[in-house]
Amino acid sequence: MKQMRDYADERHKGWCIHCKAVFGSVESNLDHVPSKTILDRPFPNDLPTVRICKSCNTSFSNDEEYFTAFLGSVLAGSADPDQQVVARSEKILDSNYRLQDEIESQLQIVKDADGNDQITFVPDMVRIQNVVVKNARGHVLFEHGQPAEGEPARVAIQPIPTLSPDMLADFETIDYGAGWPEVGSRLMQRLVSGEDMRPDGWVVVQPNVYRFAVMDQGQFIVRTVIREYLATEVAWDHI
Repeated sequence: MKQMRDYADERHKGWCIHCKAVFGSVESNLDHVPSKTILDRPFPNDLPTVRICKSCNTSFSNDEEYFTAFLGSVLAGSADPDQQVVARSEKILDSNYRLQDEIESQLQIVKDADGNDQITFVPDMVRIQNVVVKNARGHVLFEHGQPAEGEPARVAIQPIPTLSPDMLADFETIDYGAGWPEVGSRLMQRLVSGEDMRPDGWVVVQPNVYRFAVMDQGQFIVRTVIREYLATEVAWDHI
């Protein structure tokens, strides 16, 4: 990705977007958006980052590992490290037997309409949602230069194969509207230059691994597609 400077209002960046702790009164560091655990190595250059407090950054680590290991297990159909198709998932599961056992306990075998066995996983949705909302909040700040404040008005997380054709077509349609984002924001720069943005409006962090879009339609709406399998949408009302 290309490094992009943000020229939006600096007054929105003086506190942690997750806990509202004021920088200067707490330790802070840069957080990658999306979480690097979700991506493949080698990482893209100049990944988006936002400054958050160190305490919040640390607090997401376990959920991020769970998210990556769980999604990798779903894609592989197994929590066995040797069967993983996602390298990061293999590494996490191989070094964390407790997590491997936890994900294996979330595996269920059900019969499909033809009576055949089908493997399904039932995730810990609280942990999955923590990671999705954390990244979405970071995307809003990075792209718009404004914080997404308070609890989301809506969080939707669903595997793409379970979406109907109409639902998928609606989800894939990105509409930035006729208005411009805040002057100097990264999203405004993207809309002008097309940097890292496909013609359909999706911003690609890593092909076939992670793409996102941040829209302002009276709400901040963040959509992501992870591994071309998981579709997420998080929305915040303006405060």
